[in-house]
Amino acid sequence: MVILVTGGCGYIGSQLIRDLAVEPRFQGITIRILDSMMRERYVSLMDLPSEGSYEFHEGDIRKDEDLKKAFQDVEQVIDLAGITNAPVSFERKDLTVDVNVTGGRKVLSHAVKSEVDRFIYSSTASVYGPTIGLVDETSPCKPISPYGETKLQAEKQCIEASKTSGLYVTSLRLGTVFGWSIGMRFDTVVDRFAYLACAGMPLSVWESAQREKRPYLHIRDSTMALIFALERNDMKGEVYNVVGENASIDRITSVIAKEVFDLKIVVTPSPNLNQVSYELDGSKIAGLGFKPQHTLEQGVWEIVDKFRVLLNNRTRRTFQPNVPSIAPELREA
Repeated sequence: MVILVTGGCGYIGSQLIRDLAVEPRFQGITIRILDSMMRERYVSLMDLPSEGSYEFHEGDIRKDEDLKKAFQDVEQVIDLAGITNAPVSFERKDLTVDVNVTGGRKVLSHAVKSEVDRFIYSSTASVYGPTIGLVDETSPCKPISPYGETKLQAEKQCIEASKTSGLYVTSLRLGTVFGWSIGMRFDTVVDRFAYLACAGMPLSVWESAQREKRPYLHIRDSTMALIFALERNDMKGEVYNVVGENASIDRITSVIAKEVFDLKIVVTPSPNLNQVSYELDGSKIAGLGFKPQHTLEQGVWEIVDKFRVLLNNRTRRTFQPNVPSIAPELREA
């Protein structure tokens, strides 16, 4: 069997291709990775598990010729390809639309033509936008960033394809992913804060955001959720929230403070941007038997541990660079 992982060298993808290889139920499969290498994460292809049988295709999901090669003999697809980072997506809206929506449509088209058995789409809780309270899959979606808007459009394309073509599609709306992978991102709250703390730089947060809650998900739980959906026969045409913990900034900084004892937090006044606190309801997928296994504490420890030498020796630092506020990222999960 061939499983195609688009965006397989990204933050989640780099961990997923490793977890698939060591999963006993997937022994003997070929893991085919398609990635444009826009972020140049070549390290994601290094030191792959010896248990895995891998193929790598450097290609663009917007190009039919690249997709045609990548889809040869494919039976299952996990679609992780796309432009991420909600705040930055305002600055690169055209690219975000082109990749996430146009490219996503092409991936779907090739999946339908290839008659694949499973198509798992990695969506995001950012599709909900400025909602409030406990949010389930029936809650209205009003994304406020190009990233959230394009992920919602691509998700709708997936569900529509399931209805019109019979393609087995499942969409997972992941909370903000955190924790260490070889293809790290440091533009999300937990990962960014853990890095800044280890580097001896202050964490700058908006006063209004301290106790607002957002959904978070450990990276290993995100990959386990994708694999869980890949194996099910009763998730066709459905959307599922996936969350490990709904946490506030106060909660995140308190966890980091247990690992970094001289943590500095700078609370700055913030304008009224109608920010709201919300929690993601993950009971739908939990009803099928999926349960996150990793905590916020584990994710923070993993990142801090990677910077342990820096943390232990940073008293030698002679300067403190200016640190931009993380606050804009808190507008969305």
